[in-house]
Amino acid sequence: MTSNRLKLDPRKQRTRDELLAAFFKLVLSRRYHEIRIADILSESGVGRSTFYEHFAGKDELLSASIEGPFSILAGMVGEESSAKHMEELLLHFWKNRTLARELFQGAAHRALRRKLIGCIENRLEGCAKIKLSIPRRLVAISLADGMFSPIVAWLLGEAPCDASDLAVALHRSTAASIETFLAAA
Repeated sequence: MTSNRLKLDPRKQRTRDELLAAFFKLVLSRRYHEIRIADILSESGVGRSTFYEHFAGKDELLSASIEGPFSILAGMVGEESSAKHMEELLLHFWKNRTLARELFQGAAHRALRRKLIGCIENRLEGCAKIKLSIPRRLVAISLADGMFSPIVAWLLGEAPCDASDLAVALHRSTAASIETFLAAA
């Protein structure tokens, strides 16, 4: 459960869930760049001003919809996500690869990359044991790109491999990358 969910009263949470459900339904049937706010409003039955009480725009709605999966990716930073968690996430992406391909390389890519960078940056901030030699933002960017690029290439079929092998490699490469960014003791 997200911290936002804990803060919202039941009516606001229901509205937020309706917007997310409408967005998800639309993203399954259209390309991201083709979806307009008006489409989301029509599908959800929510008014424009109510939409903007919850989300600043379509990119923020997309970011909220991917929060769960990206928390698994970001969890590799504090070693809260195991290779097994990664494998399950990769299998989920593979099962939904048509949608994942669209989102991870299309018009939505910038918003998703920004979201993953933010998730990783927050995770780095929360890990008191991690003292970095360069700014946290640069580390988060490097880690996000190091996670995103292989996943996208794998989903596009550029380099086929087993999901469990990719999960282990991502887990190890994240740990090794963090090691290189640590400040000297």
